[in-house]
Amino acid sequence: MSLYRQLISVISAVIFLLVSLWMMISVHGDRSIMINQLQVQAQSGATSLAISMTEVMAKTDRSRLGVLFNAVSDLGYYQTIYFVDLDNNRLLERSFSVENPEVPALFVRIVALPPIEARAAVSSGWTRVGDAVVIMSLRQTYEQLWQASLEKALWCLSMSLAAILIATIIIRLRLRAAQRPRSRR
Repeated sequence: MSLYRQLISVISAVIFLLVSLWMMISVHGDRSIMINQLQVQAQSGATSLAISMTEVMAKTDRSRLGVLFNAVSDLGYYQTIYFVDLDNNRLLERSFSVENPEVPALFVRIVALPPIEARAAVSSGWTRVGDAVVIMSLRQTYEQLWQASLEKALWCLSMSLAAILIATIIIRLRLRAAQRPRSRR
């Protein structure tokens, strides 16, 4: 193998390694950001539901709880929302069909998002009567992470190919210059 090919191979391998490491770090960072956003969204949903339920409980209007649950379920991407009493009995629950994300199963296994659940206390007057619980659906998050990963991979591939092309041109020019006989003055 010529020196030229050896140099190009080493440079290509180094670029590939650096780009792969950057991709892994980037996807992990995106994953962390998404988990934090989901946790905030879940807590916000649970708190909103608990506050609304507290108002309904104060008026002892239990029939409005179902309507309230339906309204809250339209506000976010929830897998399940429910109300548990102090004995942890589920008194009211809404579950939503959870479709598999439209991303490769290998990506889902690699990224592996944890279940996101949030709780908020529900009171009637000054007495705590239970908790409102929200469990987030992860489908949208997987799809967003997949889309972002594809865009970054395309960008990385483009930049890698450009870097390898530039390196190839520079090495070729330098090796040609080194092979030319030098004229003696």
